[in-house]
Amino acid sequence: MIDLSRLIEQANELAPFPASTVRLARMAANPECNLSDFAEIIAYDPTLTLKLLRAANRVANATATRVTTVQEAVSRMGTSRLVALAVASGARPYLCQDVPAYGLDEGALWRHSVAAANVAECAPKFCTTRLPSEAFTAALLHDIGKLVMGRFLSADILHFITAAREVDHLSRREAESLILGVHHGELGGLIAQQWELPARVVQGIIYQHDPGAGNDAVCDFTYLSNQVAKRIDAQLAGKTQAFRILPEVAQRLGTTDRQIDQLFPIAAARFSEVSLRYNAV
Repeated sequence: MIDLSRLIEQANELAPFPASTVRLARMAANPECNLSDFAEIIAYDPTLTLKLLRAANRVANATATRVTTVQEAVSRMGTSRLVALAVASGARPYLCQDVPAYGLDEGALWRHSVAAANVAECAPKFCTTRLPSEAFTAALLHDIGKLVMGRFLSADILHFITAAREVDHLSRREAESLILGVHHGELGGLIAQQWELPARVVQGIIYQHDPGAGNDAVCDFTYLSNQVAKRIDAQLAGKTQAFRILPEVAQRLGTTDRQIDQLFPIAAARFSEVSLRYNAV
């Protein structure tokens, strides 16, 4: 079957996230940090500085003012967009890979991940529960475990997973846990932990399919982001997907099915905008 220890070893061997990105993600969760703290970290990362200035000037296109310093860029972008840019930049090389075992061609995982992150970005307007600062990162990285898991899913193992789903009426996550002893969410959480990302990001990834067990709003938002992103995926493919989130999640987030239906087109439009601007698709 599968060597669980080797699976975990492979997760631990993934190249680390850039140190500056990890520090920014941690700072975003600290209400005592200010814009100067963020600017100081970015100033010592030439690659991130260049990307930030480019992004800030795209935002500034509506005005005649050109952004020329990191401090101006951070002020223009805001901390949420700044962390989003840094995390997306660090994650993209991984998420653009194909994962045949999950039926994902090159770029598909990246598109789904960006769509989920956009849902998290738009969700506060439709939920009374405050969006945790870690929710965007958790939504973007929620399927990172599939990259490692997919390397080990041979035709035989996939057959067993499919059989378990059909015979026992299990979800993909439940079948993975039964056959492999771990599911892709748990493996993704291990990767995020290895990258030294904030604990709530790890929590959101692990409990993306069972948010009640995570007992944290970041898990509920990650679950919501994934579900709405699947609907965006279906729309892009010209398909229709039945859609309904768990009632208990809606209750905890302070939203309704009607509000989520209103969230969907706004998140989809935001995804299209981001895709065109940053060549994400």
